Amino acid sequence: MNWLTIVYVFFFISMIACTGDRVGDLDNVALQDAVGIERAEGVELLYSDSAIVRVAIHAPILLRYVAIDTPKQIFPEGVDADFYNERHIQTSKMIANYAEQFQKERRVYLEDSVRIWNNKNELLETDELIWDESAEQISSTKYVKITTPTQIIEGVGFKSNLEFTDWEIYKVHGQIEQKNMIATPF
Repeated sequence: MNWLTIVYVFFFISMIACTGDRVGDLDNVALQDAVGIERAEGVELLYSDSAIVRVAIHAPILLRYVAIDTPKQIFPEGVDADFYNERHIQTSKMIANYAEQFQKERRVYLEDSVRIWNNKNELLETDELIWDESAEQISSTKYVKITTPTQIIEGVGFKSNLEFTDWEIYKVHGQIEQKNMIATPF
């Protein structure tokens, strides 16, 4: 390795270590090329709030584009995220086959077989999902399917908190359990 590569790697590790809210396993970081693409394999990113880990992200490959105007991270082989409450109890799990995180926007775009499970044994399936880090919510404008222990609900459009415990689905169709229906006297 030449000295310039060593400087780039040291700078990248320093930047991650100084953010405070993210910690990554960067043992396998290598500079992809001179245009500002960094590659890491076997990545684990931890997001914390008040020293409590709230999200743990695992990915086989992470590509960081360090352009000043549009810094982003791409997970070309998928991502697996575990969400935790303040007592570090897992509340939900999210998996996608592809993801892009835009740091300035504080948004993550997940695509291709996106699935989320929560601790109420509910499952969301869609092909596209947006994770708004600032608003701490997830949403989609595409077809979604939610399977609960008693229902299958399908629709177009969806919004939820990160724990996937308080969700709304739009343009609904599907099977809804009758005991949840309001009886009318007609």
